[in-house]
Amino acid sequence: MAQAADERAGDEQAGNQPPARVRQALSAAVSRETGDPAVGEGAGHGPGRGPSAGTGGRAAGTAPVGQAASVASDRPADAAAGRGTAGTPAGQTGAAAAAPGPGRVAMTPAAAALAALGSGGREWPRPRSCRMITIANQKGGVGKTTSAVNLAASLALHGARVLVVDLDPQGNASTALDVEHRAGTVSVYNVLVEDLPLAGIVRAVADIPGLYCAPATIDLAGAEIELVPLVAREARLSRAFADYDASSLDYILIDCPPSLGLLTVNALVAAAEVLIPIQCEYYALEGLEQLLRTIDLVKSHLNPALYVSTILLTMYDGRTRLASQVAEEVREHFGEVVLGTVIPRSVRVSEAPSYGQSVMTYDPGSSGAQAYLEAAREVADRAAELGQTG
Repeated sequence: MAQAADERAGDEQAGNQPPARVRQALSAAVSRETGDPAVGEGAGHGPGRGPSAGTGGRAAGTAPVGQAASVASDRPADAAAGRGTAGTPAGQTGAAAAAPGPGRVAMTPAAAALAALGSGGREWPRPRSCRMITIANQKGGVGKTTSAVNLAASLALHGARVLVVDLDPQGNASTALDVEHRAGTVSVYNVLVEDLPLAGIVRAVADIPGLYCAPATIDLAGAEIELVPLVAREARLSRAFADYDASSLDYILIDCPPSLGLLTVNALVAAAEVLIPIQCEYYALEGLEQLLRTIDLVKSHLNPALYVSTILLTMYDGRTRLASQVAEEVREHFGEVVLGTVIPRSVRVSEAPSYGQSVMTYDPGSSGAQAYLEAAREVADRAAELGQTG
């Protein structure tokens, strides 16, 4: 609670100035409604476009890994309040350390995050072969994308090579990883519908070495219909992975849309493991039975190797009795499949995507970052316990 109070106080000091990314998104939306091309042209940051205020002028996924990122210009109110470049209060260790000062060598965002997380850069156990994990729950707003992005960032910061496959038409995982995903960008849609090789769309995440993203665009919204007449429509993603060399990867995390349509079924057919984020509220439990039934059907008819390997409790509010009751019921029902770490509600976790970052680099000292760090450590350690590490 003290951490949450500190985060709220930091917001008040910052004057609640919206980041440039928020202003860009609003401008782009207005331009689409009014048909004004001048507004929309300045909002993008793809190849051949001018510098974007939200990305410091770099093209997403193309900047050299290890290049120091500066978002101070995005947060003038933070600078005036003495806050660091990563949204951390002045004096707090965090990704703000990436900014150079007198007698100090500039640190990369990844190095600054590791320093603030206090993990000493120790590499975690790595699986013997690539683990493919589908992150699914048909209920929206339970933390699927947030969990996919922050677990991937945590694993990559500790030596793993991770690919995030964004299968949600909203493209929120692509946004959080600062990878270009405007309409018309080659994406997972082209892989599923047009048989484009997966390797042709994978992009490196600029600030975190070893982290990659296969972006999604709004075109995926029509893929549910376009896939219907195709042969083996449920196995299109699985076939794409069969032709993709994943030997250099340790993890592939597939972020699903909030539905149980063909996109989610493709993800369940492609992966061996399912990670289910469950919000610590009653409504989150109502649709869980339907999800588990779908997983059983896919296992019976399409993917015999599929199983629920991990359940992650998210958006935990320790002030409510219901949250602790839901957590207790889930643990009693699912046992050791449930991670010991619980993800609390965190202002910083919600803010991070507006700066094109995971919370691990945005504010590694926050309660949300620390929780996702521990959850990712559990995911990595469980592979070791099962003898899946090399």
